[in-house]
Amino acid sequence: MIVQCPQCKARYRVDEARLGGRTRAQVKCTKCQNIFPITLEPDARPPSGESAAARSAPEATLVSKRVPSPALLPDKNISLTVTAGPEKGKRFPITKPRVILGRGEVDIVLDDPEISRQHCAVEMRGVTGLLIDLGSTNGTFINEQKIETGELEHLSEFRVGSSTLMLMVTDKH
Repeated sequence: MIVQCPQCKARYRVDEARLGGRTRAQVKCTKCQNIFPITLEPDARPPSGESAAARSAPEATLVSKRVPSPALLPDKNISLTVTAGPEKGKRFPITKPRVILGRGEVDIVLDDPEISRQHCAVEMRGVTGLLIDLGSTNGTFINEQKIETGELEHLSEFRVGSSTLMLMVTDKH
């Protein structure tokens, strides 16, 4: 599931399996340092025998109960286009559900000294993507907000280093 910090609105992916059957947990926002509780919704939680009275609404905003597995749609062309930065105008087709961007041995190599060797990943889930920072030195940004994870749609832009990239999803002809 994906939750959103109630204070700064940063989004985080929470692996339900790591909760070990618990229905509640505390999460620390890496952006604003706010500590906030999360509660699994009844339909998002594995059966645990917990009483209905113990189920309270999450204090974090539940953005998505289930994170679908990365997958490409066969009738769509998906690509990342550099709209600003050292490689402006360059287009990178996305041919697998998860691609890693960076300067090192990655799927999409960007010639930008401000980008980490393995900077971020884009996981496609149909026509939307999940942008995941991989612990980069200079961060990954959507709308100038530093993110750990963020959702991308057709024509969404994000910045890594001094490069801005745009996700493009088009129909195959």
